[in-house]
Amino acid sequence: GVSMLTPSELAEAERLLCTGVHKNCRLHFTKGAPPDRPPAPNAAWDAEHFRQQRAKNRAYYQAHLAENQMTLHQLTQKLQNVLLLRQDDGGAGARAGRLQPGLAWRAAALDDEQVFLRRSPDEPEELSVDILLDGSASRLHCQETIAAQGYILARSLATCGIPVRVSSFCSLRGYTVVRILKDFSEKNAERKIFNYFAAGWNRDGLALRMAGKLLDTAPADRHLLILLTDASPNDSRRIPPTAENPLGCAYEDAAGVVDTAAQVRTLQRQGVRVSAVFMGEDSSAGAAAQIYGKNMARIRGMDQLARAAGRQIGRAHV
Repeated sequence: GVSMLTPSELAEAERLLCTGVHKNCRLHFTKGAPPDRPPAPNAAWDAEHFRQQRAKNRAYYQAHLAENQMTLHQLTQKLQNVLLLRQDDGGAGARAGRLQPGLAWRAAALDDEQVFLRRSPDEPEELSVDILLDGSASRLHCQETIAAQGYILARSLATCGIPVRVSSFCSLRGYTVVRILKDFSEKNAERKIFNYFAAGWNRDGLALRMAGKLLDTAPADRHLLILLTDASPNDSRRIPPTAENPLGCAYEDAAGVVDTAAQVRTLQRQGVRVSAVFMGEDSSAGAAAQIYGKNMARIRGMDQLARAAGRQIGRAHV
């Protein structure tokens, strides 16, 4: 897709973000909008491949509709319970504000419009959530599952009135690409998450830097960044030489894990809560724990998503 940034904005982003172990890397921020000019033959092939994957993602969700709807219901219920616990019991009801789910029935049954919680001027801003999907080739075997997970998470958050954005990331030919599938400002657009597809490599540390930059446009003061990941950073662009490491090294294994963990800590110091839903191999479980610490939940199937994600989002609301 075409770039979201002007050439000058992109140059400034690369100047700020492509430093240290990411020196000489390039960035691409996009919402997936096609270019005006006719696509090149290889791009046309890619576009057809992506359309086929979108159809597979949608078909998978429908084929497992009962299970997916159950997970969606469970997660929504967990989030609503968290919101109820955080409500100010002494707060005044109002005809506008934040919906109180426990009182919503009164609107229809009793014609009572006082089912919202009025927000006081000094009340801190609510939480916004960014969901970042690993879109590298290591996820080729589970693209449909990841698309379903992203959709369920986003739909549940939106139902509870929590602003949510969903993006995917991968690296191609030296470019780390972050593609926004569903933005904060888009209402009832969660089905666009089925446009998710996997390709290329994953330079997780740089993708986290890019996600941090995008938080500048979040609509709330507090931020939660949730990654759906296999905790296996791996990129074709090597880490450049330094005085301590004159030959440089590959961006993989321990080097990739150390960099990704460092970027997580940087975001945390900036006040961003970073969590992960890990669905990967046993061999990567240690790396996931090293990167995300206690803010990581491992799942092995869709039936565990509601409990895992609900716990991570609930912690961010405390």
